[in-house]
Amino acid sequence: MASCSDTTRQISIACFTGFVGDAMLQVLTKFGSMGGKTGWGLTEYFRLHGAAESTFIAGGMMTLFYVLYLVVFGFPAKWYYLAIYGIILDLIFRKTMLFSSLKGYYQQLNYFWSGFWGAVPMIMPLGIIYLLDYMETAKK
Repeated sequence: MASCSDTTRQISIACFTGFVGDAMLQVLTKFGSMGGKTGWGLTEYFRLHGAAESTFIAGGMMTLFYVLYLVVFGFPAKWYYLAIYGIILDLIFRKTMLFSSLKGYYQQLNYFWSGFWGAVPMIMPLGIIYLLDYMETAKK
């Protein structure tokens, strides 16, 4: 398992990734008209939760997912494990419909694409950490 400072760093970056990623997704679906008139089925979700609330939900969920992954389960920070974890989380959300406002999203995307987009945000914090570490070593 990673040291406390590594774990804290990973969780913090995961929170930031969820927050910023959701804000970018809102912009793409609302102003960029990506995803068609339903915004990949997310229009209802954003309408129900609002712009600010949904960014905090995403940041909080990413924080929770990383705390569970790193601290509770003690899994290693490896991209392929994180991808599988994201796919499993997406499947749980699809089957239990924890957020009924995401029903349109799951209707728009098949299992492959929703699993893919479940894996991407779980991998992104690790990619950001690799990039930051690379930039730090390049300075030296």
